[in-house]
Amino acid sequence: MRSSWITGLILLVLLVAFRCLGAAFAEQLPGFSPLPAFFLCSVVFFRGKQAWLLPLGAWLLSNPIATMIQGYNPIEQWAPVLTAFLTLLALGFLALPLRKHANVPTMLGAGLVAAILFHLVTGVAAWLSYPLYPKDLTGLFQSLWSGPAGAEIPSWAFLRNLAAANLLFTGLFLAARHVWLPASESKSAAVLSAR
Repeated sequence: MRSSWITGLILLVLLVAFRCLGAAFAEQLPGFSPLPAFFLCSVVFFRGKQAWLLPLGAWLLSNPIATMIQGYNPIEQWAPVLTAFLTLLALGFLALPLRKHANVPTMLGAGLVAAILFHLVTGVAAWLSYPLYPKDLTGLFQSLWSGPAGAEIPSWAFLRNLAAANLLFTGLFLAARHVWLPASESKSAAVLSAR
């Protein structure tokens, strides 16, 4: 029990650090946020309330900080925040079946898929709600890939950095979990990883 909370605390610190880093270097690292991987790892490896309270608490802590670092008012940005939050919750529920198959390759693959799904859902929501995107296939392409006309940073850069942050975070989480697990659980995890 104690080791699970230590791992959870490491997870929380990593998430806040990643989010602040991505927000502080928004031009160099647009979209560098491991939120989908955070929900994924929490739901797969934790049980009970901790599986959901930890990522929800981290979301409530890190989102206003990251938004303010980027120079925005967190209260005014409610529509994209709500879309992202609901998408993260959905990814958490989609991750539940992975509890039985939680080996390293599966988790890294799931982290990548979670990043792609998050990008797709939030990109479609942006296309539907932002007036800078034409409401046709060209606008959808802009939202998901190239960005609006005249954008300095294309949308694919957000996807690339989101995927990189998710893979890195998932890997760091798996490594931290391995270090903090008791010896008996560590052997069980190694057996699961070998399958």
